[in-house]
Amino acid sequence: MTNVLFLAIDSLRADAIFGGSVVTPTIDSYARRGAAFHQCVCTTTTTTPSFSSMLTGCYPPKHGVRGLQGYRLSSALETMPEAFASAGYSTYAEVTGPLLPETGVLRGFSEARHRQAYKVPFFGWRDEVVSKMRSYVEPWFMLLHIWEVHRPYRSPPDFEKRKDKAGYQAAVHATDEWLEPVFAAAGDDAIIVITGDHGEEYPDTAFDFQMLRAARRARRAFRLSQWFPYLDNRFAGMEIGHGFALHEHLVRVPLVMSGPGIAPRGPVADQVRHVDIFPTLADICGLEPPAHADGRSLRPLIEGRPLPEEAAYMEAVGVKLEGDRIVGARTPEWKLLVSGGGKRSLLRIGGANGPNESRNLYAKHPDVAHKLESFIQSVTDTEVDADSGMTDEEEATVEKHLRDLGYL
Repeated sequence: MTNVLFLAIDSLRADAIFGGSVVTPTIDSYARRGAAFHQCVCTTTTTTPSFSSMLTGCYPPKHGVRGLQGYRLSSALETMPEAFASAGYSTYAEVTGPLLPETGVLRGFSEARHRQAYKVPFFGWRDEVVSKMRSYVEPWFMLLHIWEVHRPYRSPPDFEKRKDKAGYQAAVHATDEWLEPVFAAAGDDAIIVITGDHGEEYPDTAFDFQMLRAARRARRAFRLSQWFPYLDNRFAGMEIGHGFALHEHLVRVPLVMSGPGIAPRGPVADQVRHVDIFPTLADICGLEPPAHADGRSLRPLIEGRPLPEEAAYMEAVGVKLEGDRIVGARTPEWKLLVSGGGKRSLLRIGGANGPNESRNLYAKHPDVAHKLESFIQSVTDTEVDADSGMTDEEEATVEKHLRDLGYL
């Protein structure tokens, strides 16, 4: 049985790895010796529900985690660590940010540690984690979630906090370099999975960031939503971070798989999804496939064989939306978005000119829109009662932690 390191880098965009603008030789080396999926779509643009989808292979209506607080992962679903534990693996988790045990996302790990994400040294966790990895009981499955690419961006040598594109790219480059000892501890005979839980929106320059702050102050001070709704709507769209929308740079993340059972495949252009990771690892490692999963094994693509196209379901459920959930469906050519108010937008994201997310083609292509609407309905039909199941004390713990992280 083969060891598995599942690395999730918070806020890692696909173009940060595959776009050529950031130097990432460490991750690139695994992409060359394995499969690099350039069109991987995350399920949500918020951390906790995103991990819930990766670890169950299910979309949010089925696993029940529809936001950062107030939800616990459905106990009816087998998780990835539970499946690996049943197959004889030791299961370990090193996580941070909002992935608290109260959410249920750490169910199935024999050992799980949640690290503080704020006011900590850059990669301050690394030496301890590397030491632990060298003592893991084989075969092992490890989930490693890291926060160094999350806002505010900071990177060596000066660790100055940045909130613009240059700061983000510097953080990605430094993270790639500082990960080398972690991969070395995993060993050459381990399966390595690298992805981001969601993408990121950032201003191009520090000046742009200051303009965004000014726009926020203007919305509050002048009550633009009441007196100038059009201007307020434009300013509201000038957000940074993640969780508030389903833009391409928020839903497209890198996915790299390398190691035993994964021949050098190089770039894969087919659309894949986070919900496909669990079925794929189960297939490669000889585990029983998760019967409840919405995803499927990507082994045919890894082996150079075709796989029929399937749409991806997506949700935006971030705190900034104040409960106004956005749902969507994506194919390599189209993306349909449905806001909490029922507004529908059909966007063309394929073609020679690349994605166009400003022109709504819903009325012009009703056949495409209706097909994607039917897919969304098929996913929402699997909805479970999304009760948290937490005690008042657990709810308070999650809320305090989210405030410390700056989400509330």
